[in-house]
Amino acid sequence: MAKKMIINCGNCDARNVSEETLAAYESITVNGGTVIVTPESKNLLNRYNVALNCGNVLELEKDVRLCSVNGSTQIKSTDLVPEKTYLDVNGSLEIGPGTEKVLEQYVGISVNGSVLYPESMSGCLGKLDVNGSTDCYPDDAILLKRSAVIDRLFALRAKNKCYWSAKRMVMVDPDLDPAALAAKGATFSAKEVILAESKVEGLIELIDEKAEIIIVPDGTAVVLDDLELDGLTVKKYGTKLYVTGDVKIRRESREALSQLEYLNIRGDVTVPGALKELLVEKAKEIAGEIKVMRGRYISDSMSVRVSKWMLEQEEEGLSIADCMKVRIDGDIPNEMILEKLSISDCMKVCCTAEQEAALAAVCVDVMKIGEGGSEGDDMGVDDLLKGVGDMVRGALGTAKDTLGTAKELLGTKIINTGDYVL
Repeated sequence: MAKKMIINCGNCDARNVSEETLAAYESITVNGGTVIVTPESKNLLNRYNVALNCGNVLELEKDVRLCSVNGSTQIKSTDLVPEKTYLDVNGSLEIGPGTEKVLEQYVGISVNGSVLYPESMSGCLGKLDVNGSTDCYPDDAILLKRSAVIDRLFALRAKNKCYWSAKRMVMVDPDLDPAALAAKGATFSAKEVILAESKVEGLIELIDEKAEIIIVPDGTAVVLDDLELDGLTVKKYGTKLYVTGDVKIRRESREALSQLEYLNIRGDVTVPGALKELLVEKAKEIAGEIKVMRGRYISDSMSVRVSKWMLEQEEEGLSIADCMKVRIDGDIPNEMILEKLSISDCMKVCCTAEQEAALAAVCVDVMKIGEGGSEGDDMGVDDLLKGVGDMVRGALGTAKDTLGTAKELLGTKIINTGDYVL
């Protein structure tokens, strides 16, 4: 008989576990999302070598039916819920209007994620346990995207309704007609609304007074994402920018940055030291952090090799970010590393043992700094023999570990399933 049991599952129902089952194994490990217990079975599990690696432990009576959902789901007024049902959602839950009686049928509801519900249901959520965010929208509102753009085309299709967005609305289209929206009876509700300056008077009465109003100059382009500033950016969006994400500015971006008339950045901005003063001059506001980088900027690569020649060519230095692996040539002295190199948000930096201390001083948010040769390094006979020896020793060690693991697995019962009853 197996000595150990490992259960990998989405949900593990341990409400009816017996002492005979627990006593049959030296150890039991449950890796899952939710483990369901009763007060009695919980005490029983605590008396034995049982490890619960799970996101949630639910205490339910034995006759309660568990309904588990991974992803998005809705509660509608037409839903038929069996008696004594508990709803467990790992994702997002949308509660529809008029679902008071449906909610009463549930013993309880837990959500690991987000919940969306209408205002009229606010007093009916006593059974709801949320680990995440909740958003409440006006009854009878039409739900839009989290970041919704209200433009001329939207106005043509508008109805006598309230339009709601969980995060923001953007109203900067020069062809947007506030009078046409008002005539149709459309109103708007969101946490924040971005308005073009000339549209404020015509639209302000249509917007929920709880919303934060952000006024931008006419002609401003609102970028609902991260942005890399260059000449193409100015051609595409113009010289007035409101950016909701992060911004990258390279040293080649001086001309594009100089052309900007208005700049508002809600995220972080990465900028060469030589352009920081110009950025501060141009930006009306930067909500996030200003990250100053050295000289040439290299990012978003699988592997980057840094040679002594590269650093010698860059008077202002070299900045590397968001790369999987960075290889540092062994002939680069520590003084040059400290003076000319900056590395951030990378997985691994390969270097010699002598270079580790200097690299630790110029690396930020790097997972590993350690020995490793550079691509293209010549390998001598001694190095080759050493490499072969390391491979043989490594293979023998791996074989030994594999045999040990196989021996251990022979005495282990492994169960992989969506739902499991212990």
